[in-house]
Amino acid sequence: MKRELSLVNIVTIIRKKILIALVIAIMATCLVGVASYQFMAPKYDASVQLLINPKLTDEETRNYRSSDSNTQLVNTYNVILQSKVILDDVIERLDLSTSVSGLRQVISVQNEKESKVISIHVEQEDPKMARAIAETLALSMEKEVPKLMNIDNVNILSDAELSGNLTMSQIRIYMILAFVMVLTLSLASLVIRESLKSTFKTIKDFEDVTKLPVIVTIPEI
Repeated sequence: MKRELSLVNIVTIIRKKILIALVIAIMATCLVGVASYQFMAPKYDASVQLLINPKLTDEETRNYRSSDSNTQLVNTYNVILQSKVILDDVIERLDLSTSVSGLRQVISVQNEKESKVISIHVEQEDPKMARAIAETLALSMEKEVPKLMNIDNVNILSDAELSGNLTMSQIRIYMILAFVMVLTLSLASLVIRESLKSTFKTIKDFEDVTKLPVIVTIPEI
């Protein structure tokens, strides 16, 4: 006999099986954490800020302050930063073994809100190398951007700053997702399993499902 589940029955089953589901979810979360830590290489983010002063007329200055113009400027600097001219210069200065395309994949540009300041970000497994690449990119931009654009000057505001291990943050996110997903799936499977049972462990289970009173019971021999 298949049991018809109501909301009350589902809640009752969940209350009975929650500890089992929690144990399964915790074990799966630990496995995901250990596996991620073992197989995911650590990555660090180094960032450096540049102040860029374009030569602008009054009308261009008003346009520059608009969000669309800022987006265009960021996109322009991003293209310049990832151009072969800049990346070849960085590879030559640091004597890197990577290719231009390989270096291009680990760098990005962000614009500070409503300002002429841009941030260059570099992700690398080696924190020292991340800082070195970020600082060298800034130096190369400082040298090449005035030649390529209508720019008065480009100033490096500070040395490259290193963030924490990005991989650990990703691992924590994976563990949280694993816990939620496994807990949900475990509870769902336990509820379905209970609904498909055709036997009863107690008299109360029988009465709850059939809505019939038990008159006689046969004791175990």
